[in-house]
Amino acid sequence: MAASRAKTTSSWVLVGLLAAGFFVAALGKFTGSATPMFESWGYAPWFATLIGVLELAGAIGLLIPRLTRCAIVGLLVIMLGAAYTHVANADGAQVLSPFIFLGLLWTVWWLRREPQPAPGTLPDPVRERTSPACS
Repeated sequence: MAASRAKTTSSWVLVGLLAAGFFVAALGKFTGSATPMFESWGYAPWFATLIGVLELAGAIGLLIPRLTRCAIVGLLVIMLGAAYTHVANADGAQVLSPFIFLGLLWTVWWLRREPQPAPGTLPDPVRERTSPACS
């Protein structure tokens, strides 16, 4: 019971930190402060706004338990793209940020995983029907 409570608490703390981080990142894209950086990487100015919208949607999705795993998938894709962009443009230490977010997102995914049935037991058909799409 205590392990389960610690797992749940850890998961919510990480989700809160990640949601705040993605919210702040999205704000930078909405204010236009990130647009010159995106243009220097060869992206169109509207791409910064699109990434901001997706990061904001992901931040909100992280906070809704039924959508958390779907949000993680979307944010993982964004962070893989960010990591590629930083590596391709030799941005030095900035490449660490997407990898840190990738690790934290994966940790939340792992903490929120469903317990697997013991080998040789039948799965619960009711649980399978009500599972979210991204699990």
